[in-house]
Amino acid sequence: MINIIIKKDKKIYLILCVICIIILTDCGKDNKYVDIYSVVQKAFTTDKEYSNELSKHISEKVFNHINVYKVYAVNDKKYKKPFKVDFKLKENSQSKIANIVYVKMTYSLNIKDSENKEVGGSWNIPIKFTVKKVNGVWYITDKYEEP
Repeated sequence: MINIIIKKDKKIYLILCVICIIILTDCGKDNKYVDIYSVVQKAFTTDKEYSNELSKHISEKVFNHINVYKVYAVNDKKYKKPFKVDFKLKENSQSKIANIVYVKMTYSLNIKDSENKEVGGSWNIPIKFTVKKVNGVWYITDKYEEP
């Protein structure tokens, strides 16, 4: 009789352990709806114009507002080409409201010319991207940086 109760208790404990493991693993997952890291990094650092490839995932307006070659004075005659861009990007979180995903990131960058003169930079800047699905493909439609 006692042996049967112990066997039943072991089964109950085993089932409870499995349920706890499933719950704990599921709670620890990040909510990741889209992967925009490489597109954002390329948009910030490319020395090329807005391309067909980038146009598949980011608007030209957003590109023009984040690209270091559009934002900083690289065409000033006091700076010598080529430029060295030190860029760091970190994704902090993603949230989804209806069909819109908001991706919060933090970036730091420093741009120097070939003579090591500092052209400009920004450090630990929070930025939020608005991502929508357009024709079945994710697309960065807007960005927001706190002043």
